[in-house]
Amino acid sequence: MKYKVGFVLGRFQPFHRGHRYLIEKALEQCETVIVGVGSVNVQDEKNPFSFEERKDNIREALKKQNYFSRLKSIVPLDDNPNDDVWLAELLKKAGKIEVVFGNNEWPNSIFEKAGFKVIRVPLYKRNVYEGTKIRAKLKLKK
Repeated sequence: MKYKVGFVLGRFQPFHRGHRYLIEKALEQCETVIVGVGSVNVQDEKNPFSFEERKDNIREALKKQNYFSRLKSIVPLDDNPNDDVWLAELLKKAGKIEVVFGNNEWPNSIFEKAGFKVIRVPLYKRNVYEGTKIRAKLKLKK
């Protein structure tokens, strides 16, 4: 393993195979991962699931893949318009991070500006695994 602790960030609204792919890519290079669950202070059509629901879904998915033992923690992260405040709060909750794995340029740029190594992971089958489409399908099932 190249790194002890990697960090993966997402809204996970809901957790899907694209998210699992991102975590798998992090685990290829890290002993453990910290998962940051973003936008926990926002509840709207794009963010219908609570932090606890998302945390439970992430845990269950990682248990099914036998990755749970390598999950260091799942931390809730509020949105904040000030990038420096957002990062400071994240680091308080997450602790030591060696490397960040992501596919969203906004947080990637914040981490890089702060001196973190960022490994960009391409989106996995984005035409299938995209939160807006999945939420729409879930609505139809109700």
